Amino acid sequence: MRLMTRASLACTLLAGVAWGMAGFPSPAHAEETKSEELFTLGMKNLLPPELFDRNLVVTVGEPLAAAIVQPIVFPHDRHVKVLGMDCQYCHSNARKGIHAGVPPESVCMGCHALVDTTDRPELVKLKDYWAKGEAIPWKKVHDLPDYVYFSHKRHVVAGLACQECHGEVQDMTVDQRVASLKMGWCLDCHAQHPSIDQNYGTQAELRRAELKDCWTCHK
Repeated sequence: MRLMTRASLACTLLAGVAWGMAGFPSPAHAEETKSEELFTLGMKNLLPPELFDRNLVVTVGEPLAAAIVQPIVFPHDRHVKVLGMDCQYCHSNARKGIHAGVPPESVCMGCHALVDTTDRPELVKLKDYWAKGEAIPWKKVHDLPDYVYFSHKRHVVAGLACQECHGEVQDMTVDQRVASLKMGWCLDCHAQHPSIDQNYGTQAELRRAELKDCWTCHK
């Protein structure tokens, strides 16, 4: 019985080798290929078509010719250049977590509760929202897709300036979209940004290779 078992095993192995040498996929390989096809099909159903269609021109995220109309005209240039405020005074979550966020009305009123609103209609709007206990309905300038993971903290701690992604905000009366923040734009930055060399030294190229991994930004 043992001899027959060994003989059967030998025949099976030889048949598998012969099958492969003949140019036919083995049953295991065929099953693996089928699984890959199903996985790709599933990903196409989950992810937007532009990731698979190279001929499709995507306009979402492109820089805008005009600023987005906000419920309150917030002058970044006055707060940054005239008053000397740091971006992270208002956007304090940028160094703490994934989202930079917008400041709550209490942060604004910490200063503006003492500022005269005479002939200043935008400040009147601010105080009206505060008095009503309503959140200011700011409109997003950048809105990354849900399948993209981006951590403000990692970039701020690494030493990147806000302007590298958001443009020269200190010169803007109202925040505008400057960079597209598309995948190619991010990959180009990761490929050459000096902070990677400064933070990782001899391991910089390894880090750049890690940043090309799909799971870095698509979790």
